[in-house]
Amino acid sequence: MCCDLPVQTGVKQAADCKCYGAVMKAYTTLAQAGRPLSVALEAAKIVYTYHHPEDSQFNAALTVERWVQQDRVH
Repeated sequence: MCCDLPVQTGVKQAADCKCYGAVMKAYTTLAQAGRPLSVALEAAKIVYTYHHPEDSQFNAALTVERWVQQDRVH
């Protein structure tokens, strides 16, 4: 169960982004291949920033981390 509480201004919701699938595919593919989760997360951030160069690195990191953790946060 996931709540929709805002984390911070500038953090995008998964439903608002067309790149969500690509970001999550990068993360899950690497994580399932046994790569360290930090490497998978960094790859997902790279994919996200490719699609959203206008976002700050801070907001990009928060957005991706929220997406990756959404099933674990309530």
